Amino acid sequence: MEYVTNELINLFNFLLPGFITSFLFYSLTSFPKKSEFEMVVMALIYTVIINSIVEGLSSILFAIEKSGFSITEWTSTSKVLWSVFFALLFGFLLSFLYNNDLLHKIFRKLKITNQTSYPTEWYGQFSETRSYVVLHFNDRRRIMGWPVEWPSSPKNGHFVLEDAVWLDEIDGKTQEIELPNVEKIMLDASDIDMVEFIKPAEVKNES
Repeated sequence: MEYVTNELINLFNFLLPGFITSFLFYSLTSFPKKSEFEMVVMALIYTVIINSIVEGLSSILFAIEKSGFSITEWTSTSKVLWSVFFALLFGFLLSFLYNNDLLHKIFRKLKITNQTSYPTEWYGQFSETRSYVVLHFNDRRRIMGWPVEWPSSPKNGHFVLEDAVWLDEIDGKTQEIELPNVEKIMLDASDIDMVEFIKPAEVKNES
């Protein structure tokens, strides 16, 4: 039993850089967390990448030391600290690339894929299209406003709108019902049937 416990501790210590990167990535992006097995696999992949970078750094430092320049002493503690540093750096870098669709944008230009870095098409449209939206409720009501926050999926979470106005059909024309005392309004995503992204010119003409 003690042997199994020690093996688990050693495995956790080995995968720690990968777990740090995974934790940062899923904390800073809207990707749903994977199963425990998939999380361990991803942590293993990240750990291999990070350890390769750390080993490369140690080789460079040893080469510099052999040439007669001593920068710092390389110890097991140094290796752990550098592993944690690169795990944090890698986690922030991945989050930045995926939140801004930078990685897949390069791949799309190279004709490698047509996919985006975003977790869903829903989230991607809200990230890429910054405009007023019209939310259509399941009961056919409509409201227009500027999305400050939006849910990661169409059925869970809430919309938060600024400059919100209700839209109503009066005598065949769309009329705005203003909410002068409302700074922001929060709406349940499960009540929304459809979302329209409004062109700037259309908003200007309606105002």
